[in-house]
Amino acid sequence: MTAPDSGTGPCALVFLVRHGQAAVPDAEGRYFSKTPVPLTPAGEQHAALAGELLREAGVETIWASDLLRARQTAEIISAATAVPVAYDRRLREVDCGHLDGSRVEDLEREHPAFLPWIASGYRQGFAASDHLDAGLVFPGGESVVTAAERTIPAFQQISTASAGRCVAIVSHAWVTAAIICHVLRIPVDHYYRFGMANAGVSLVRAGADGRGMLDALNLSVPLQALAGGALPLRERAAHRKGGLSGR
Repeated sequence: MTAPDSGTGPCALVFLVRHGQAAVPDAEGRYFSKTPVPLTPAGEQHAALAGELLREAGVETIWASDLLRARQTAEIISAATAVPVAYDRRLREVDCGHLDGSRVEDLEREHPAFLPWIASGYRQGFAASDHLDAGLVFPGGESVVTAAERTIPAFQQISTASAGRCVAIVSHAWVTAAIICHVLRIPVDHYYRFGMANAGVSLVRAGADGRGMLDALNLSVPLQALAGGALPLRERAAHRKGGLSGR
């Protein structure tokens, strides 16, 4: 895949990949951000689908967050594409600080302002009230705004170095959404408006400043995973009305 020219020079074609489904919450009902949590078997399968898509696209370079769930996703994609992975800590998810490892009941009792962390990240909320204020700082950690301040420079550097080429960045839901906000010149406090499915592959065209356009969102994701699994999918009938289906 060849990147188009932006008018001031060739753009980078950047595939933004969220890590596959991870084992969160764990058996004790705890939610994590920076604690190492592995992919589930389904997460591994969906990461493999993303790898097939990126192999077909001709991805030349893979960058990834060094957190375990992103690292495992990147390794699966690397195996599919035969492209090595470079890791950058700036691509990590928002650091939830002292709340890393919290349970819903912990937040209800001690930090109710952060309950939307669970609603948005794991229960697929939709209204703005279901999502964290982008400027709200986790105790001992970051906000979406401060995480974007470290992630966007990394994205700009990758875009600049990848002009005229096709690359992939494997990271996390909130920082991927923050990158898309930057690409589209949208304030980062609108980060929650982009649905980030596990192992979803999105495509942006970006110039040296990281600005550009969004071409696709959540490619290679099984239909059941879109809209937080809330699509009213209908099972295919085994028989057609009025007779057997032999096709």
